[in-house]
Amino acid sequence: MQDGCSRHIRFGPRGTMPASPKAALAVLLLCLALPSCVSTSRLTPDAGAPIALDLASQPDETVVATYRMTAATKALHFAQALGGYRPEDWHPQSAGFRWMQDGTGERIERFDGGPFRVVRFTIPARYRALPKSYAPFSPFSDGGVLIHSGQFHACLRIPCAGTDALPITIAAPGKTIGVEGRRVADQTRFVSRDDGTNIFVGNLMPEEADGFIAIIDPGLPTTARDHLRQSLPRAMNAFARIYGALSFRPELYVSMDARPRKDGHASTQGGTLPGQIFMHFDGANARERVTAQAPFWLDWFFAHEAAHLFQQDRVGKLAGDETAAWIHEGGADAMAALVLTQRGKAERGYVASRVRSAETACATGLASAPLDRATANGNFDLQFQCGMLIWLALDESLRARKGDGLHAVNKTLFARVKAGAPWDENAFTAAARSSGAPLPLLQRVARLVHGGYRDPHDDVAALGKAALATVLREQAN
Repeated sequence: MQDGCSRHIRFGPRGTMPASPKAALAVLLLCLALPSCVSTSRLTPDAGAPIALDLASQPDETVVATYRMTAATKALHFAQALGGYRPEDWHPQSAGFRWMQDGTGERIERFDGGPFRVVRFTIPARYRALPKSYAPFSPFSDGGVLIHSGQFHACLRIPCAGTDALPITIAAPGKTIGVEGRRVADQTRFVSRDDGTNIFVGNLMPEEADGFIAIIDPGLPTTARDHLRQSLPRAMNAFARIYGALSFRPELYVSMDARPRKDGHASTQGGTLPGQIFMHFDGANARERVTAQAPFWLDWFFAHEAAHLFQQDRVGKLAGDETAAWIHEGGADAMAALVLTQRGKAERGYVASRVRSAETACATGLASAPLDRATANGNFDLQFQCGMLIWLALDESLRARKGDGLHAVNKTLFARVKAGAPWDENAFTAAARSSGAPLPLLQRVARLVHGGYRDPHDDVAALGKAALATVLREQAN
């Protein structure tokens, strides 16, 4: 993603049971056959959860969020502070509450320090660019909205990971709610888990596409709509030939809100959550920004996000280690690069330009601090730029030895992580070495990640040269 990345349809979430399995199955099969159908079935949330949430969509483009606790508490904790977003936009309906800093997170509490069991907020359902996080709301031009449930996860005590199961009831009179593969009229319930999921609230109908289901903003330029219907399937088909078909059919959401923002900012954000790819264009000139760099920019974005879907599907979980994000973010960029180089001369030129830009940015950024400190220093983009160079250089070193390149490393890495290994640098290095990666290359990578260099330019230039060579090798093929 561009404001803060990239981070599939998942039916029958863990811990939830339809009131009638036979009836629920019938509805599910009908909805699979008819993607525009609206189910009236409701899932029963986990009654053992200590916190439950009611989300009520309002006609004035706000959402009322009501947290209900099974036992009285003196504070409701949130894992991330999100740059002050909640104190600014989450307005308690009772004047007796205040927001407080809570380590790296924040909490809501009563001014008098007393216990409470209910707290209710009124929240504008507008987009907000957040540091390294997905926005909680992505509006559509027709009045619909995509809601990221993960930003509503809370805890009764610290430390708070923000990944505990949260039963959510959603009310949106006159609208359809799409969540976890179901389309439900007016109201539904589900349990949000882990990093959460995107909930669609609106009246747009899903489109059947090649390999995925899409809800695309009608305000998107026609040329961009037509192009993305082709671009994502091409990337998914390319990866499927290498890694095998996905075990699910993903959802695609593309939203746009071209209204000028009060702060004058304009944003573009995209990413993945389990079973979902999403992208939002926000602020003035949003329509123009969609097509300004198309089609290659959109091609790159969708290939990158498709790569994440295959990463996640093969290991069975999201990658969440931001200090080593160069492994999954840089890896996804490198996978996108190899996919695009196979499409034609113009695409290869675009990939080569990105490699050169990444080399410059990586060398400049690492002059201040090694890669394992980039995120803490506010330079998360280095995880993409340096990571792509590392992976493409690895691809070139293996291909020069008649190996299968980075895809062989990926397959080994995915298998290790699925078997229980952390998705971290140790797993990456072990997979690379078992695939035949030369020790000098891995030593160079270790220097750039952890430090130990006086000047990173020589090491980065060597990676850039190899990365460009593998792009040219793809051209020759």
